[in-house]
Amino acid sequence: MSALGNIASALLPLYGVILLAWAFGSRVPWAAKLFSTILVFGLIPVLVIDKVLAAETRQLMVIPPMMFMVAALMSIPAHRLSKRLGDDFDPKLLSASFSFFNVAFFGVPVSQALFGDVGVSTVICAYIGSALYGDTVGYFLIARTKEGTRKAATKALRVPVVYVIMCAIVAKWAGVTMPEGAAPIVSIAGTLVSVLGMAVIGLNLAETSGEDWRPQLMARILAIRQASGLVLLATALAAEAAFVGILSPRDRVIVGLVALFPIASNVTLFATLLDTNRKAAAILVALSSLVSLVLVLLVVGIFHSAIPAR
Repeated sequence: MSALGNIASALLPLYGVILLAWAFGSRVPWAAKLFSTILVFGLIPVLVIDKVLAAETRQLMVIPPMMFMVAALMSIPAHRLSKRLGDDFDPKLLSASFSFFNVAFFGVPVSQALFGDVGVSTVICAYIGSALYGDTVGYFLIARTKEGTRKAATKALRVPVVYVIMCAIVAKWAGVTMPEGAAPIVSIAGTLVSVLGMAVIGLNLAETSGEDWRPQLMARILAIRQASGLVLLATALAAEAAFVGILSPRDRVIVGLVALFPIASNVTLFATLLDTNRKAAAILVALSSLVSLVLVLLVVGIFHSAIPAR
């Protein structure tokens, strides 16, 4: 099967999950919180540990800091846009929408479809940088508006993925490897991460109605976010190639594709925290997921011959 077919077969069922969750979300209002808890405290840590242990040292040295920097810099165009939007969209939530890429839920099936498990290790390295920013600095900047500086900082330090990443990196340096018997568990965890992550998007959409969609506003936000992500990641990859030069062509392709990935679904959790624009956040995440599907398929379809083989 071609690269395009691999991605389509991996992603399209996940969009079916979004639709099903959207249809039944009103009947199970508790499901989004339950799925998020399972992801944050169970499945994502398992996936991170396995892929960090399998990643190459050069990937861990370059990709997470690069993605952390890009996520942080994405707050600049978000801030400028918020000045023009005024009260139409919460500025902290807008910043989260720009900085948080759906690397775990969307990126894993895309990378695996293109390059197999080797590609997943690379995209998890990108997830590490994105998550370290989003779950610490990003969370703090958003939560402090409602909970105060001290409480927000305390909660940011409790995020489990930060400690999972640190422990996984230490274990990697110590030469620890994942037992062969854990492979089936990790495979199931990877699938569930994508399925439950997409389900959360659909469940949050269940609260919305037609008047909440505001297509012109959403299109404006997504267009500026997309352009900003492409420019910043292209600049970061060009700088790495010019001054560091240790990433492989495959690594650069995968990290470059992150610019096309949608807004992370945890933005809707931040909206719930702020008790503002929850419906708008759910719609923005869903629309960006649809746009990303089209863009990834389009880009891979055009440049599939330039993508390194598995």
